[in-house]
Amino acid sequence: MLLRKTIGILLVSVLFVACDDIIEEEDLSNRQVTVLAPLEESVVNQNQVSLNWNTVEDARSYKVELATPNFENAAQIVIDSLVEQDTLGTIRTQVQTTLLNGNYEWRVKGLNGGFETPFTVNSFTVNGDENIDLVAPNTPIPQTPADGTIQDETGIVFTWLREDIAGTAERDSIYIYTDQALQNLERKGLGANKNFEVTLASNTYYWLVQAFDAAGNESADSAVFELTIN
Repeated sequence: MLLRKTIGILLVSVLFVACDDIIEEEDLSNRQVTVLAPLEESVVNQNQVSLNWNTVEDARSYKVELATPNFENAAQIVIDSLVEQDTLGTIRTQVQTTLLNGNYEWRVKGLNGGFETPFTVNSFTVNGDENIDLVAPNTPIPQTPADGTIQDETGIVFTWLREDIAGTAERDSIYIYTDQALQNLERKGLGANKNFEVTLASNTYYWLVQAFDAAGNESADSAVFELTIN
């Protein structure tokens, strides 16, 4: 009988603790995110645009979306992002991006675990540098040595393919690692005419290429090729 009472007390205690741990989220559905900039029908005279809004009390994240020319007739969804708390519990109330000249519409709403505000929507126009280059170079395609090559020669000519894009000058960087996790960088170099010559010691290497342009755009990493020199 004493054992049953003890178990009962423990179960009640656990239930009370569990109830204390439940977080009741505040209802945000009647609140509104206040936008700071860009405001409705504003004109931004530069291509670097900062989307800014005020904090909503009890919001744990913000949904930010940007479309051109607007959401009803969207030719492109430029941004679709969730801004969440960092490790310190801070949430940014700003998203920065670089945009081509044209018309845009953006919207933001606050969320927590159970509720969300309605979207606050504003349209704006970007009227900056009409010749700005926002197009990233094409991703390089490694060619030789072929993936998995095993050879005795220590003098290597790495080659790859990449179609240039009209605009600002483009260049290729090659990265040669000695581990598959790509943590130990053995050599980095600039490729000339889609190739790079180097002498390497006996080892197994993993290499990839990435392209950059003078406007600051960069391609995705190429595929990683493995090379073993006996």
